[in-house]
Amino acid sequence: MSDEATRLYGLTAVPADQSAQKASTPNPKPVAISALKPPSTALAARVDEYVRSKLDADTYRHSLRVYSYGCAIARECFPEFGLTAGSELDETWFLTAMLHDIGTTAENLTSTRLSYEFWAGYHALALLQDPTVTGGSTGAVAPRDQAESVAEAIIRHQDVQDKGQITLVTRLIHWGTLLDNIGAGAELIHTETIQSVVKEYPRPGWSGCFQRTVEKEKSVKPYAMVSRIEGFEEAIRKNGDGSAGGLMAKYDGE
Repeated sequence: MSDEATRLYGLTAVPADQSAQKASTPNPKPVAISALKPPSTALAARVDEYVRSKLDADTYRHSLRVYSYGCAIARECFPEFGLTAGSELDETWFLTAMLHDIGTTAENLTSTRLSYEFWAGYHALALLQDPTVTGGSTGAVAPRDQAESVAEAIIRHQDVQDKGQITLVTRLIHWGTLLDNIGAGAELIHTETIQSVVKEYPRPGWSGCFQRTVEKEKSVKPYAMVSRIEGFEEAIRKNGDGSAGGLMAKYDGE
């Protein structure tokens, strides 16, 4: 396995315990939305077109918020990650963020016995290396190392715990999803950055939408991976509940 590919595609191992990874530059500054534009590569465009056609509008915007939050946190607090605009890591992170919830569509969630993040990871691995999976005969494809980095992060994007190691891209998906879904990690991003991201990609009622997705997954697959996260639905609800002081409460109603 190439050390260069490990670096380029975010396969570097980092502690699963988020508290063990301290920000090298704390006190993040605001990041303008113009600095968080998604990559414009042919592969990014193919995947964006695909997910836009498959995800509902709420989940699609959630995916873009997750991408934006991951970029802002990495660039402000962890510049050593090298998540710069136009880099291979930036593209890999974008592919991960956009495909991480592809298993939650009404069709995909009930068409498989697999936990939705597992199915999504295997699906991403295939479609990134084969344009026919997304309905075309030609198109940009990902190198195997890049596709496997995306799949690994998607499969483990709800494997939030404090034992062992995860990849750098998995750390990014944890930061982005936990911030948007339960308001965790707010100390790593400036409030103005959140406001700019939500203005660009609104989240009206997202907390309720995602809570229903989790409940549906558990009703269809009681053994699902998401069942291991104790109190998850309550944490999601509180994040968007003004009476509970949730971080995203003021945005959920917009």
